[in-house]
Amino acid sequence: MSTIKRRDIANEVRVAGSLMPIRRASFTAPVAAPVLELPVKIGDAVKAGALLARFDTAALKSTLITREAAVDAMNARLDLAQSVLARNTNLRERGVASEATRLEAKSQVENLRAQLRSLRAEVADAARALSDAEVRATFDGVVSSRFVEEGQTLAVNTELLTVVDLSRMEVDAGVPTSRISRVQPEQIVELSVEGFPGRKFTGKVVRIAPTAVAGSRAVRVFVTISNDDRLLKGGMFTTGIVKIDDRKAVIALPTVAIRHDQAGPFALKVEGGLLKRQAVELGQAWTDRDLVEVSGLLDGETVVTALLPNLSPDTSVTIGGM
Repeated sequence: MSTIKRRDIANEVRVAGSLMPIRRASFTAPVAAPVLELPVKIGDAVKAGALLARFDTAALKSTLITREAAVDAMNARLDLAQSVLARNTNLRERGVASEATRLEAKSQVENLRAQLRSLRAEVADAARALSDAEVRATFDGVVSSRFVEEGQTLAVNTELLTVVDLSRMEVDAGVPTSRISRVQPEQIVELSVEGFPGRKFTGKVVRIAPTAVAGSRAVRVFVTISNDDRLLKGGMFTTGIVKIDDRKAVIALPTVAIRHDQAGPFALKVEGGLLKRQAVELGQAWTDRDLVEVSGLLDGETVVTALLPNLSPDTSVTIGGM
């Protein structure tokens, strides 16, 4: 026998995985040069725009000057070639020079113009490299890794360091394919994090992978957690419960308490020392808990919830210990 009491109830899907910052940026060497300054270390908090690395610009400046000088020299050659073309054109019009001579001069001008465009592009590249000699943070965050030291001469695209934003974390969890149909974006997840015993964190399902992980029969589900106080760190292990079909203040009975006859489903309730047939309507089922929502019963009523198939309506009962 059980006394009916309304309760909040939901199916549950358990998830587990490691926390990782949602936002992260890996910075690489934009130029081939020695590292002149590297003012941040692992664990340092940085603001957007903060200096992360500065490279020696002596060689970069020399390259820019050399290429600018090449552009000046090419301009001078082009001016001369254009003068020659103008003179040959004039002579051709007067019948003194041949058309071939004029065309040759024109070809030389076009060739020099093409070379000048190439040299100007090289100047732009050199100027860009010089301006890129400083690496700055693109958002507020914390340095999570650093791979180089001051004084090292690096090649372009050598990995420098990584910055992460700890304000929002993500759990990459696996859910069995047999349960994934119950999981939907926006569902609330109650999380427990290793290192914080007894404390619960609230997350939310934001994405579900479209395919199962090869060979695992599990689908990746991504859960986000706000971490405004920055207590949670990347790599912490977490377990959680996704609450599904969450209902508030419902009356639910074990499935064995629901009986059936020709008139439909009913429960046996105690009334005046007798078992009475009480017709019920069935609602949401929570298979994980072997419960089903019912209507037709009231708070405080006592019903038979044990597997006693021989009991029938109008049977006299005495309740002890309740």
